[in-house]
Amino acid sequence: MNMYPGIAQLYHNRMLRTELECEAFDLALEGLAGDTEDAVIQQIFRVFDDDTEQEEIMFGLVHFVESYQMEMYLTQLLESLPDMLENARNWAIVLNQRILDDDISRREYADIAAGMSPRIKKSLAFLLEEIKEDNPRTYERKVNAVLGQLQ
Repeated sequence: MNMYPGIAQLYHNRMLRTELECEAFDLALEGLAGDTEDAVIQQIFRVFDDDTEQEEIMFGLVHFVESYQMEMYLTQLLESLPDMLENARNWAIVLNQRILDDDISRREYADIAAGMSPRIKKSLAFLLEEIKEDNPRTYERKVNAVLGQLQ
């Protein structure tokens, strides 16, 4: 699959090992600002990588995806989740925790997830159980509410 040009630039620099990669990443992200092409949101989750060296810069990507229209963002995150679990598991956890922490996003996420394929539901359930296990006091009730709608 050909990557959208701005996404390809982000992907190429996603490890953020050097000042040059960090600058190129920021420029590419700025270049995508306001871009509502479906290709952008469909491909953007490939950029997340747990081996990135500059997490604070990668957080710019978190804010970028969260700026999309909610239903589009949540749908594409869910569809990307099985692939994210391979090399961006920690970022998938961060994104899901942020969704769980917002009542409106959490309800919408559960509604969208209920209509997803069994593969996506399984990936989501696996990730949510991990989040709940790591911090039951904060996430048990929230995770159980989402899981309850997946059945």
